Amino acid sequence: MSKAVLLILDGAGIAPADGANAITPATMPYLFGLMGEHGHAVLASSGPAVGLDEGAVGNSEVGHLTIGAGRTVLSMLRRINAAFEDGEWGSHPLWRELAEQPRLHLVGLLSDAGVHGHWRTMVQAAELAARRGVRDILLHPVLDGVDSAQGTAPAMLEQLIAAAERIPGARLGIIQGRRSFCDRSGNLEITASFVRALDGGSSLPGFSFADLSAHYPEPEADFPAKLYPGGAGVEAGDPVLMTSHRSDRAIQAARVLSKTQPVYSVVEHGDAVAADRAFFPSRPLETGLAFEFRTREIRSVRIAEQCKFPHVTYFFNGFNPGLEGREICIPSLPDKLLKDHPEMSLPQITEAVLAALDSAKERIIVANLANLDQIGHLGNYDLAVEAAHMVDEALRRIHAEAGRKGWTVMVTSDHGNADLMSDADGNPIGSHSVRPVPLVVAPDRLGRFAWRNKEGSLANVAASVLTALGLEPPSWMEPSVLARRS
Repeated sequence: MSKAVLLILDGAGIAPADGANAITPATMPYLFGLMGEHGHAVLASSGPAVGLDEGAVGNSEVGHLTIGAGRTVLSMLRRINAAFEDGEWGSHPLWRELAEQPRLHLVGLLSDAGVHGHWRTMVQAAELAARRGVRDILLHPVLDGVDSAQGTAPAMLEQLIAAAERIPGARLGIIQGRRSFCDRSGNLEITASFVRALDGGSSLPGFSFADLSAHYPEPEADFPAKLYPGGAGVEAGDPVLMTSHRSDRAIQAARVLSKTQPVYSVVEHGDAVAADRAFFPSRPLETGLAFEFRTREIRSVRIAEQCKFPHVTYFFNGFNPGLEGREICIPSLPDKLLKDHPEMSLPQITEAVLAALDSAKERIIVANLANLDQIGHLGNYDLAVEAAHMVDEALRRIHAEAGRKGWTVMVTSDHGNADLMSDADGNPIGSHSVRPVPLVVAPDRLGRFAWRNKEGSLANVAASVLTALGLEPPSWMEPSVLARRS
């Protein structure tokens, strides 16, 4: 009976070795040794191949969703934009509730990456609110600087200001950084500082573009809350519409805000914003790898740090919580500690995978190793190299033990990140890249598989996993890049 470990090295794109790439034969010799011994496929992980706009970087949600779906699924950002263009969003019944309020606050990321949010969505929401009769619309942009390239905030803010000036009743309110807004450690006191700033109103210092220039040389520091001239804060009882495209980075903010405000959202945010207050509730998929596991009575184990745990469960399962699998969630370190701990929770993740190899019931282990993405976001090449060495050592240990116990090891990623740590001028980059990712298959016995194709996308991973398990993939899946030998 065939068994497989699917290791998702989060943020590990592939590209030629240079001074900006932390993922090379020098930093990850074991990974590249497996690639040399067994060959590898090159998989697209950004743009239309994974349901995103042309040129858009991939992200963890989309990557894991595509891997689990076995096909390309239209991204939430494209779904929102299409609904704005064709009028579906504007006709949503939630606008009737919001139009009854004298003021509406929009809170979301000032980002052009579309990973967790996009400034365009905030503008679209403001336009629709104005059309439905809301007279006072406050836009509270949250500066990105992680998913978007550092230093791009001034230009995007100018675009947002220009767009708001064209919308009747729209104005900017409070501008602040993303650290407390995007925290997902579970510590709500961190998030509460973001909400207190929104409530600060006239007590906050005024904003000027010079503040952004002064802040840029300190990328690890959060941008302090500032009040835009003519703006205002959130008053108790004012409705707030959150414009994030996915919930994991915004759910804590929604949870704290909902204690004092009626909160609406573009997408639902768990217990904080239910689907009946979301314009675009998720549409769970009805097919995918997890459904194949359940139908074929294949038990799986899902392992990840808390910060990536929804990705190997909820997103991998096509927006279906608790669909299938034994779940092992390892606590994550707070984001502010990562620069001193590039190992993150990798030791515990590794031990959990090694223990799962002894399972007599389960045939598939899906594990996320988050370091190359989370450390990559810090924009520090040397730290990313440290993380690469650590992930490579974890891979070595897992592969060695898996081979002894008869498991095939499959290594891939969800998107690029640590493969591009600086631009041509040497400026740090902490955002995702558009580069492809590898798929390496290292069976316990050489010669078990042959490559049918060495090019594809993340949508080809699901069928390849089934092939590795000795099973025939369904016809609706994108085809396997593997052929199994007898």
